[in-house]
Amino acid sequence: MSNPAVPSLVELVQKLSAEVGLELRAILPATELDKEVINRFDSWLDSGFAGEMNYLKRAREVGADLRQWKAWTQSVALFALPYRRPPGGFRNGGRVASYALGTDYHNVIGRKLKKLGKRLQKAGICQASRATVDAAPVLEREWAIRGEVGWRGKNTLLIHPNHGPMVMLGELLLDCDVPAWTQPKTRNATCGSCTSCIDVCPTSAFNTEYQLDARKCISYFTIEVSDKEIPLEFRSKMRDWVFGCDECSTICPFGDEKADFDADWGRHPALQQLSLEDLLTTYEQDFHKLFTGSPIRRAGWEGMLRNACVVLGNLKKGEKALKNALDHQSDLVKEHADWALAQF
Repeated sequence: MSNPAVPSLVELVQKLSAEVGLELRAILPATELDKEVINRFDSWLDSGFAGEMNYLKRAREVGADLRQWKAWTQSVALFALPYRRPPGGFRNGGRVASYALGTDYHNVIGRKLKKLGKRLQKAGICQASRATVDAAPVLEREWAIRGEVGWRGKNTLLIHPNHGPMVMLGELLLDCDVPAWTQPKTRNATCGSCTSCIDVCPTSAFNTEYQLDARKCISYFTIEVSDKEIPLEFRSKMRDWVFGCDECSTICPFGDEKADFDADWGRHPALQQLSLEDLLTTYEQDFHKLFTGSPIRRAGWEGMLRNACVVLGNLKKGEKALKNALDHQSDLVKEHADWALAQF
């Protein structure tokens, strides 16, 4: 998409975005996505690769046309916030995916988008807006690719030319017609012949380039299916990942390895306070209180204790805590504690 002289309306949206801590990446008309995009998504869902992530079917129902969800939508403003930072996790071991080390990105980005929407209304640019961050029925990666925010990586993630795959996406649906605009490119690149993300995956979750079988992904079974047993063949391959996984992101050659956006997202105090052994002694109500404002609550109390058992088994640590967990009220936790002790 070409970048003609920026219309004044776009400049105003850029200015207001910057005032709330966002960088506008693109604005697009809310026209239907290409049929090829929807067919690819349908095929992926029909193949069962989404596992039990049934919420993705909501996006399928909306499909190519956002106006099926919000009929008044005329334009979509696109944003991408980098989150690369030094690795981290629980005290004394148990890694957590970088995006989840601090405040929940839904809240961080969502608040900024809502604030922007109000400012756009106050400026008379639009009358209605809707902030979306991951949880809405919007194929946000496809919109970001259409808006040339980045390209589809072989690990299926959006690859930003400067920040690599470690960006969180957000959108603001608008009821006004804003001229289409895309951010000028600082470099033109693609994945080329690189397959580092495919090769590094501990569980071989990629069937082929650009196709992920989520059912084999560490992020999937440590977060999305928190009420079920982790398949035996994947437990040792989890290594020390207790929530999510960054392997296919951190190995990507795009993005500055020295970049540190820790200050933008913060570090959740519970991670600095608790070890995995401590986590195994928490009660459910205490868990939710400790992790208020953290994405880790997504996995649930029982799911996180299950994950902790597996990681302690892989690290061969916390034998006393694991033995105590054999008497846990949750059969799921007890089974994984038993497996973990067998690894010593």
